[in-house]
Amino acid sequence: MEALQIIFQSILDMGAAVFLPIVIFIIGLVVGLKPGKAVSAGLTLGVALTGINLVISYMSETVGVAAQSFVENTGVQLTALDMGWAPALGLCWSWKYAFVMFPVQIGINVLMLIMGLTKTLNVDMWNVANKIFTAFIVSSVTGNSIIGFVVAIAQIVLELKNADATKNQITELTGVPGVAMPHPMFLSNIFFYPFAKLLDKIPFFRNELNAQTLKQKIGIFGENHVLGFIVGTIVGLVGGQGIGALLTGVQAGTALTLFPMVSKLFMTALTPISDAANEFIKKKFPGREMVIGLDWPILAGNPEIWVAIIFTIPVALIVAMVLPGNTTLPFGNLMNVCVCAAAFVACKGNMLKMIVTSWIMVPVLCWSASDFAPMLTELAVSTGSADILVEGQQLAWWGMDIAEIRWMIVEVLRGNVVGFGVLAAFIALAVFYFKAQKKEEQEAAVRMGWTVEEKA
Repeated sequence: MEALQIIFQSILDMGAAVFLPIVIFIIGLVVGLKPGKAVSAGLTLGVALTGINLVISYMSETVGVAAQSFVENTGVQLTALDMGWAPALGLCWSWKYAFVMFPVQIGINVLMLIMGLTKTLNVDMWNVANKIFTAFIVSSVTGNSIIGFVVAIAQIVLELKNADATKNQITELTGVPGVAMPHPMFLSNIFFYPFAKLLDKIPFFRNELNAQTLKQKIGIFGENHVLGFIVGTIVGLVGGQGIGALLTGVQAGTALTLFPMVSKLFMTALTPISDAANEFIKKKFPGREMVIGLDWPILAGNPEIWVAIIFTIPVALIVAMVLPGNTTLPFGNLMNVCVCAAAFVACKGNMLKMIVTSWIMVPVLCWSASDFAPMLTELAVSTGSADILVEGQQLAWWGMDIAEIRWMIVEVLRGNVVGFGVLAAFIALAVFYFKAQKKEEQEAAVRMGWTVEEKA
């Protein structure tokens, strides 16, 4: 068992770009895809994931650094350093019960598929780490790892149910057939979707402003490379780069141009798998439907997400400097995907609503990161991963997935009355959200020319 864990962990350490292609290859063989096509599909997915990560890193090293210089120029000192999502989730694998989460997630998913409680086969095993993180923080608060796993199991179930509830919309937004999104970040739409509907009550936000309508209204200024240049130059100027802001603008324009190009590889990789899986299900389980649950990057080709992210960067840095109770300096995770990618789905790509949603979430991300920083730091110290820290410094994860939900859970477990109030609101909004998604799914199916009875 220990040898198996070492082998499995070694593959995981290489990241989703290695692990997911292996999973896709195996699934391809199981559903009847020829070995050559299964290998090609898996490798193409690995290339797509690597490409997306390269462009995100490129943005972080250009636009992110430009914004970061603004904070450095102010001389503000914050004790908790945001290490970004990859190191934070990587650190979670050092928790002593981490490996148990693999069979737990797989077992629950398979059981729900057999019982007809979900249509989603979640192959995004790398994000098991997100459930580990939830179990870890709950265990840290309660001192009981069993409670941690119970909460993590509830998260797994909700992720699958949410993937089922939005699968048509994801297909419409990505153009990739037979996929769903069981990533935890999309559970935030239980809050974001009602907020988007509330914004619809304000005439200003009824304007449909996405990448396509922006091009129609302002012509060349709505093109990805031009829009990226303008926004990147503004960020560079705010960061005090002077004439160097023009280079940051070109770099941002480059990133926004490359994202849609790289994202097309997801369709190339996943369409044959989806087609083969559907044929397999029709033969083996007549009348049943199954979709493949994937990570968020298949949405990454939509420029609205990146425009909202870039517009949030200066707001996040300014708020972090003046927000009472905040100890975290946004740094490693300035590319705030967890909010903007989820808001893209909730707001149907409306950039105005996405940006406002992201701005409102900034204080929540700051407070939750500051609250959980001592827990992450203690884990890092216990595993010898905190040697780089200076005295008094902590490790944090700003921009964590479902920060508001995790904060709510922790405060309920601490007996905080505010936490119980947020929990009551969460339950009420969840009922509204899942009911509303039935209509959204039907409308998405109709727009794609599907029969509602077949695809709803």
